[in-house]
Parts: sequence; C-alpha cells; structure tokens
Amino acid sequence: EDVEKKMGVKYIDNIEELVAQCDVVTVNCPLHADTEHLFNKKLLSKMKKGAYLVNTSRGKIVKADDLAEILKSGHLGGYAGDTWFPQPAPADHPWRNMPRHAMTPHCSGTTLDAQARYAAGTQDIISRYLDGKPYNLEDVIVFPDGKLAPQYDKSQKHTKHGILSKGDSYNL
Repeated sequence: EDVEKKMGVKYIDNIEELVAQCDVVTVNCPLHADTEHLFNKKLLSKMKKGAYLVNTSRGKIVKADDLAEILKSGHLGGYAGDTWFPQPAPADHPWRNMPRHAMTPHCSGTTLDAQARYAAGTQDIISRYLDGKPYNLEDVIVFPDGKLAPQYDKSQKHTKHGILSKGDSYNL
C-alpha cells in the first residue's frame, strides 16, 4: 500500500476488475495454456464500454469470433493488433470484416533497415491498390478465392493463378 500511495497507483490483481476500469487495454504476454483465448466473450464483455483493445502479443490470446461479435455490438471502441490466428489468416477470418479495427505487420525485433523495407513494401501495395495496378505476386498471401499463394502453401507448385515467379503481377 505504501508503494501504491507513493506512486499514485492502485494494484488490481483481478483481470475482470482491471479491464472494467481501463480506456485502453494492451496485451503484452506470451501465448500459453493460461492465455489462449484469455480475451473471450466473457472478459471482452467486462471491458469498459467504448474501450480499446491493443494486442501486440499473439493472435490466439483473443478469441476471434468473440472479438468480432463484441465489436459489431458497439461495446468496444476498437481493436488494434499485429498478429492473427491462424497466420496467414484465411479469406473468411472474422477479423477481415469486423468494424473499428486496424491490423499492422508484426515486426517486433527488426532492424531499422528491415522496417524501412516493410514501410516501402506497404506503401507500394497501397499505391497499387489505389491506382488500380496489379499486385506483385510475391506480395499476395491469400487469393480472392481463399487459396493461399504458393509461397505460403508448400503443397502447391501451381495454382489456377499460374506459376509464381519473382516480379510477376496479379490483379486481385
């Protein structure tokens, strides 16, 4: 209690009580048996109305369908994350169409040079989309028909989209 008083904080050891008071909850923990689907419908519904959930840990810490349902209900203000479960996420993953969310590339522990390449690649993909230009096939993860690009599905060497080779492009 002395430390709490000195620092002007209060220690709360009950996660349900904690999330009910927070405007923003950040998830920064490893994935293991006790954290898998920790943020499920029960815990998400106990969060403060209008609060934001930010997950920079692992996608499986949040139960995908429950989060999509809670966001659609308007209970939470939004979600931000940088990992999906599974990865790559299938075309019908509930987070692809849920409201008020933002997903970024998971890039913890990278060099500044690597981050610059991520930023340039992201800018190129967005520019191609906005300009109606075809994507580089090496940037495609999931085709509109839900099939994985060959570089992510080792079982396929060819797809109806053709043979993947560096520099090829594809209109999504």
